Amino acid sequence: MFGTSGIRGVFGKDITPALAARVASLFAQKRLVAGRDIRGSGPALLEAVRAGAFSAGAEFIDLGIVPTPTVALATRRHSCRGIMVTASHNPPEYNGLKLIEGAKEIGKGLEREITRRYSAGEGSAGAETAGRAAHDAEAVAAHKNMVLGMVDADAIARRKPLVIVDCNGAASAITPALLTDLGCTVVSVNSSLHCFNRPSEPSAGNLAYLSDFVREVGADFAIAHDGDGDRCAIIDEKGAMLPLDAQLAIMMAHELGGSGSGAKKAISTVEASLTIREVVEKAGGKLEITPVGSTYVADRLEQSGALFGGEPCGEYIYRDGVHVPDAVLAAAKFAEIFCREGTFSKLAARYPQNPMAREKFPAKDKRGAMEKIRKAVAELGVQGTIRDDDGIRMDEDGGWFLIRASGTEPIVRLTMEYRGKEMLGERKAALAAIIRKST
Repeated sequence: MFGTSGIRGVFGKDITPALAARVASLFAQKRLVAGRDIRGSGPALLEAVRAGAFSAGAEFIDLGIVPTPTVALATRRHSCRGIMVTASHNPPEYNGLKLIEGAKEIGKGLEREITRRYSAGEGSAGAETAGRAAHDAEAVAAHKNMVLGMVDADAIARRKPLVIVDCNGAASAITPALLTDLGCTVVSVNSSLHCFNRPSEPSAGNLAYLSDFVREVGADFAIAHDGDGDRCAIIDEKGAMLPLDAQLAIMMAHELGGSGSGAKKAISTVEASLTIREVVEKAGGKLEITPVGSTYVADRLEQSGALFGGEPCGEYIYRDGVHVPDAVLAAAKFAEIFCREGTFSKLAARYPQNPMAREKFPAKDKRGAMEKIRKAVAELGVQGTIRDDDGIRMDEDGGWFLIRASGTEPIVRLTMEYRGKEMLGERKAALAAIIRKST
C-alpha cells in the first residue's frame, strides 16, 4: 500500500474516497489535522478523510490548501496526527495520502501495521453521524513565523533580492508572502490555488520558460516548487537551473558551515554524489547514508542528532524545523545564502559536476525486474563495494552507479556518476542493456 512517501496512485483506480476514509479511520486518534494540495480530486479525498476521522471518534481540524510541511507543523502544534492529501510531484491524475505524526511522516513499522489492518478489512468508509470539526486559520502564519525565526531576515531585507517564485501548487499559500515579508521583491507566477499550470515536478524541462523569464526581468534568481511544497529548485541569474547535486551541496555547505563547533553530522541517501561526500568532509563533518526516501532521512536525522538531511531531488530537512522536506523553509534559506554569499552561478561553480547520467525505464513488475537485474549485474564482474538495502549501488574506482525501483512510479531508475565520460559511457551502455532486458 505504501511507497517511498505515503500512499499514492491514480485517482479513481488506485486511490479512492473509500480508501482514504478507511485509512483515516485506522490512523486517527483523539483529533486529526488534514490539508491538501490543489489537485481536482483533493476536495473529495479531504472530505473522505474527514468522514474517516469522525468514524474513529476523532475531532477533525481542516487546514485547507497548505504545503505538506505546514501539515507537519500543525501535528506538533495540535499534538496529534495528520494527513496530507497529495501526490507530490506526480501528474494531476494521481493523488494520495501522506500520514504524519510528530512533525514527520510515519515510519515503516506503522505503515506495515496500517496495511495489515486495512488488508484484514478493518477501517470504516464513512461516518454514520457528523463529528466535531474545526478550521485552523493560523496554520500558514505559524509556518511563516517558524521560518522567519530560522533565517537571517536582516541580511535579506538589506539586499532586497528580486526573486521569481513559481509555486504551481499548495506552496502558493505561503512562499510568495513569506519572501515578501523577508524583504524580497517577489514576482509570483503559477500561483493559482485551483489548478496546475505546468507539470508538477520542478525539473529543468518543465521550468524552461522560467529560465527565459529570469533573464527578461533581470531577476537575481528563481525558486520553483512541486505540488505539495516539499521540493525546491533554483534557477540562477543567468537562467540556468542549478544541477540538483550542486544545489544540495550549496545547502549542505551552508548548514554545516554555520553550525559552529561540535559534531557536524549530515544525512543523505544512496543517490548522494561524490560532491556531497566531499562537501561534508571539507566541513569537518560526517555523512550518513540511508535508502532513498524522506522518511529514512528524517528517522536517521533524529536518531543521530544530525544538523541537516537532504536528497538530490530538491528535498531538504532541517533539525530545528519540521522533519519532513520543507521547501518553504528551503526557499528562505536560499534567499539568505544569496544575500550572504552572492550569485548562484558563482556558488554552483564551486562544485563542479562529474559526468552523470540519470535514466528511467518502464517496468510493470519492478520487483521481478530488480531480481533479474541483481543477478545480471553480479555477472558483469565489476570490482567494488556493493550496497543493496535500496536497490543496487556499486562504488568502484572512478565512480558509482545505482539501480533501484521507484517507490512511486512503475519504473526502474539508473543513476550514475564517474570522473571520466568514457567510463560513464561504457558502464551506461552495459547497464542500460541489462535493465531493458530485465524489464
